[in-house]
Amino acid sequence: MPRSATRPEICIILNPHAAKGRAAKQRSVIEAAFAELSVPIDIHSTTHRLEAIPLAKEAVAKGYRTIVAAGGDGTMNEVVDGVVKASRELGLAEEDWPNVGLIPVGRGNDFAFFANIPKDVVEACGVVASGTVDRIDYGELWGGRFEQESRCFINGVGIGFEPLVNYVASEFKRVGGMLSYVLGFIKIMFDYPAPVKVAITSEEESFTCDTQQISLCNGRRMGSTFIMGPKAELDDGMLDVVYANRPIAGHEILRYALKFFSGSQLETDRFSMFRSREVTIEADEDSLVCHTDGEAVSRGCRRIRVKLFPGGLKILRKM
Repeated sequence: MPRSATRPEICIILNPHAAKGRAAKQRSVIEAAFAELSVPIDIHSTTHRLEAIPLAKEAVAKGYRTIVAAGGDGTMNEVVDGVVKASRELGLAEEDWPNVGLIPVGRGNDFAFFANIPKDVVEACGVVASGTVDRIDYGELWGGRFEQESRCFINGVGIGFEPLVNYVASEFKRVGGMLSYVLGFIKIMFDYPAPVKVAITSEEESFTCDTQQISLCNGRRMGSTFIMGPKAELDDGMLDVVYANRPIAGHEILRYALKFFSGSQLETDRFSMFRSREVTIEADEDSLVCHTDGEAVSRGCRRIRVKLFPGGLKILRKM
């Protein structure tokens, strides 16, 4: 459907439930910021989980030039998934795909941290209004809840210890941000996961290992505080796969886990890294705990497959 001559070119999808509901208060701030810039917008609030996906698809179909997620990493993930899927379904040439923007008013804001998108709401609105576009990579995942219908992602995929921390952090009712992840980390320390034997297959190699943590990184940070992919770049056309190359005993976990706060785990002999555009991870049983961009994929599945699409997404960010 062509864009109406009277419709604003920017569609904002706000998740008022982000950041434990604090994002709802930002709607008036966002509206005032764009009014001050004399930039017309359409803004829609989600009412339930996953609603940003069909809203983003509808925005693509209506011809909006820019589609913006106002929320956290989960909202951004849903908007990216909707934009990619709708653009493919409509047969749009890649250069005609809408721009994607982000106003980070969520809990973790890991993608914004590395993508150089301001945390300040008014400043982030200014980045969207500027129209400064950069092409970055995005990924697609199959497995768990998304075995039949894939899920696109923009920041990364975590398997093992880190997604367990993320799940616990999301259960806190009154605690958000970095503190929720730190508390989740402490709680998981008392129920430390056993290593899982996995087969890892990439375009370049195949091998097996017993591990408690695998990170497939497009961005660098996950869980609001953990630098899981210290060498990752959003536009290098490759995923950084960082993994524990052998089991870490319970009495050792704190020493190694602290490395993730600075991203220095690759300086130890317990973590290894390789780069690839396609990776499959398989276990002998349903034991892979997994998330993508903070969104639950599985609390125990057998197989995860990911594929990266280099330069496939047009993102608005500071350059």
